[in-house]
Formats: sequence, C-alpha cells, structure tokens
Amino acid sequence: MTQIVDTKTDPTASAPASALPLYVDLDHTLVRTDVAQEMLIRSAKSPVALWRAFRATLQQGFSGLKAALAQEVPLRAHLLPYNDAVLDHIAAARAAGRPVILATAADQNVADAVAAHLGVFDEVIASSPGSNLKGAAKLAAIQAHCDNGPFEYLGDSRADMPIWQAATARGFAKAPKEAQHWLGEATLQPTAEGSTARALLKAMRPHQWAKNALLFLPLIFAHLYTDGASLTAAALGFLAFSLCASAVYLLNDLLDVDSDRAHATKCNRPFAAGRLRPFTGLAASAGLFALALLLGALIGSLFLAILITYVIMTKAYSLWLKQYSTIDVVVLALLYTVRIIAGAAAIMVMPSPWLLTFSLFFFLSLAYMKRYIELSRLIAAEPQVDERLPARNYYSGDITVVQTFGIANGALSLLTLAEYVNSDTVKERYLTPEFLWLLLPVMMFWTYRSWMWANRDQIGDDPVVFALRDQISRISVWAMLAIVLLARYVDVGGFGG
Repeated sequence: MTQIVDTKTDPTASAPASALPLYVDLDHTLVRTDVAQEMLIRSAKSPVALWRAFRATLQQGFSGLKAALAQEVPLRAHLLPYNDAVLDHIAAARAAGRPVILATAADQNVADAVAAHLGVFDEVIASSPGSNLKGAAKLAAIQAHCDNGPFEYLGDSRADMPIWQAATARGFAKAPKEAQHWLGEATLQPTAEGSTARALLKAMRPHQWAKNALLFLPLIFAHLYTDGASLTAAALGFLAFSLCASAVYLLNDLLDVDSDRAHATKCNRPFAAGRLRPFTGLAASAGLFALALLLGALIGSLFLAILITYVIMTKAYSLWLKQYSTIDVVVLALLYTVRIIAGAAAIMVMPSPWLLTFSLFFFLSLAYMKRYIELSRLIAAEPQVDERLPARNYYSGDITVVQTFGIANGALSLLTLAEYVNSDTVKERYLTPEFLWLLLPVMMFWTYRSWMWANRDQIGDDPVVFALRDQISRISVWAMLAIVLLARYVDVGGFGG
C-alpha cells in the first residue's frame, strides 16, 4: 500500500482555502470494496450483532444500519484493499497545497477510522444515524462544506452522477455508462479491472472439486461403473457436492476476509483484494446452494439429507469447531468420509464399513499432517516462543504429539486395508483377490513419503491439494485403480494354490 505522510506533520495540511478542494469517495474508490457490505455479512457470525443491525434498520433506515454495524463489527482499516491510483492522486493534491476531504456515505465511525489510518484527509464528511449521505444528499453536504464553490470529486457509481454534474473537476475510480462523456477531461482515469466472472470463478475454487471424486469410491468398489443409471447418479452427486463446496468457499471467504488480508498469500483472493463485490459473492453463494440442493433432491431424499448434513458440518467447523484442538481434525476427517457415504446414497448401496474405517483413519492422518505443517512453520518463525496457531488451539510444543498422532492414524489406515484384503467380502467379489495385496506397498509408499515430505516442508498448505497436484500421487492412484480392476476381472487359475 502506498505510504502517505500524516496530516499533522505535513506542511501542506494548512492549505489555503482558495485552493480547489478534492472530495474523495470511500467504497470502490479509495478502497476497492464496499465496507458496509462486508460488515453486514460478517455480522452473521454474531446473532446478537445481526439482530441489533436489523433493529437499527427498522428504526433509522440504512444510516441506522451502517451505524449499528460500525458499533458491532470490528473494522481493521489497515487491512482494507486501498486503491493506489487514488492514493497517488491524493498525494499530488496535497503536494499542491489543496485541501482533501473524505466524503462518503459510510458511517462516520468507519470513515474516521480510515482517515485516522491514512492520515491524509483534512476533514471527513460521512453518514450518521438519520442522515445517509448518498447521491443528492452527499452533494448537498459537499456544497455546504465548500460554500457552493468549485470542487473536484472522485467517485465510482451512478449514485455519484449529481455530484459529478455539479463538480468543477471529475475523477473516476470506475466510470458508469452515464459518465463516459466526461472521461476525456477526467483528472483520474479508471484503472482497468479484471473480469468479474473470472474473479468469481477463482473464488469458487473449481480445482478443489477433485476432492469430491470420493463420491465415486462406492461406485468403484461396488463395481457398478458399467451401469448407466448408477454412473449418472454418482456424477450428479459429484456435481451437487462441488457446487455446494464452491458456495461454502464463497461464504467462508466473505466471513473471513480480514483474516485472509492478514495472510501472506490469501490476501490475493478476490474478496480480500477487492476484485469481487461482497454482495456479488453472497448472491452467487446462495445461487450455488440452491442449485446443489435441487440436484440433491433429484438424486433422492437420503442423498439430500446427507448433503445438508455436510453443509451444516462445514459451517460448524468454519465458525466454531476449528478453534478446538482434536475436534477440528476429527471433523475434517468426517467431512471426507461423509462424501463417501453420500456417494453410496446416490447409487443406493450400503457403504462398506471397511471403506469408511479406512477413510476415517486415512483422512485423520492428513488432517494431523496439515496441523503439523502449520506448527512447523510457526516454530520456524518463532523458534524461542511456545506460540499458538492463529484461530487454532495448538501450540508449538504440541508438534511431536501431532506428528505421532498423524503417523499412527496413517498406519491404522494401512492395517485396515490389510484386514480388508484378507476379508471374506473380497474373496466373494474378486476373481483373483490376491492381486489386492499390491495395494498395500503402494499405500505404504504414498503415506510415509508424504509424511517425510511434510517433515521437509515440501507439501504446501494442504496435503489433500498436494495429493491432487503431485504427479507421483496421481500415478499411485492410477496404479491402485489398475490393481482393483486386475483383481476383479483377471482370473489367474491356481493363483492361491
């Protein structure tokens, strides 16, 4: 973010009154997001805050809503995605000795916090309970402030049209169609923006849909992959879970936008960077949820119930459960296992208890691996302090226990696989079940290689994402599928003696 000197120490702060004043809008101009929209969505984390905001809206309209949100939802002004082009324009105006005023429909407390953080505004004009400074109301406040004299205004939306019409000079963070004829003489040209659709697609994280391939496991192990109806049901189930997952990602990013902005890499996500409007994401999330539920209903009531359970578990994890050690990793493992149960429900077969047991141990191992990686990086950053993971109930001193639990659960998943291969169920379903023993060395190799790489900090943030992207992991998956098909269809007479 562009650094600008404090008003109190800058000699241009006492600019002459005759200089053309510059009035700057806040939302989508000074910052690349809508602060009130973000705060309203984040208020959903607290039912009390949401109720107070609703009550204030009934009493005082939008201005009351904004004031209530400013009181109930913390604002971290230093994390907001500021528009560098606007900040540079403000710096040039101040260098020329011109007064700069923040003029916004945002609540006074929000505007004051932003102004205090930047230290570049001589005064602040903002909304207060009973007075929503938008459009004509903002124009009236600006004209009263400058005694109906000339002024420059920087804005972004149709609501700013009456202000631009009355302004002596006009600048645009964004230019609506109605303002295109002013662009030739604009003091600030709108910067090129990326596609909203592209930003939305990125926020949906379609690459994560690969995790939902777990829904196909019951189809594979029930050997119904040649049945058209079962294959269609499993594919629709995959799509329903994928749409649902994207809806959850959008909602989580909106609720955790401040945390993302404080993160080294997550700050580049569309909502955190201000490339996607909060209400656009909220509407998209609702639409994806609705479509997922519709697909779920078409598949069947049992599948729909499991899908809804998955959503509830996901939100409970995101809002509360991830703060509690041990509970968090168990829930993560269950979320993957629920996908397998959903896949079984989609094709109307009983899920194999062997498969479910293996899944719980295997994904619990990966969940502990994720925490192990986070603790390793925390220790590398603060080696002398028993530091706590942000928003997690794990401390640096827990790393050995976490690693032990993770490797132990990985070993239990291998033991479960070995028991399954030697079970009567396998002997009934496969022509040459002995081939399935080859699954064990492949899984051993992948499990212990992954833990070795985690110890070397070569996995990344998420072991599951690593498995999806890692070429050796993909080869291992294809090898195991080939082994299953060999055991199912290749009859080697006398193999077992």
